[in-house]
Amino acid sequence: MSHYLVPFSVLEQTIQGGQCADTPQVLTYYLTRTEEYAERLCIVDAMSLHQRVFNVLLDTVCDTRLAPHWRQTCLDKVYLPLLHIKQLILTYQDARNYFKMEHRLRMLSHYFMASVE
Repeated sequence: MSHYLVPFSVLEQTIQGGQCADTPQVLTYYLTRTEEYAERLCIVDAMSLHQRVFNVLLDTVCDTRLAPHWRQTCLDKVYLPLLHIKQLILTYQDARNYFKMEHRLRMLSHYFMASVE
């Protein structure tokens, strides 16, 4: 992928649409840019950004119209934004939200990826 600045929304659409299923570097680029951007944000905004990325990846994992290998690639990477969220937990509510997301990941990935295995 070239080093041109690509808006997050375009990357997200590309990832969710499976248009880069044969180019996992796009996913790596997206995650790297997310981490770099989050470092410049306040904790609340960084948490929101990582939740957004988590949702993009989980939605992609659950989309059965996409290539199984792309869905598996996204499943392999969805732990990264979840880890960043865990590191940003400050309040009881943050912790509750984190555990809900973790539970949602376990449930949905098991349900949607069982057919791939």
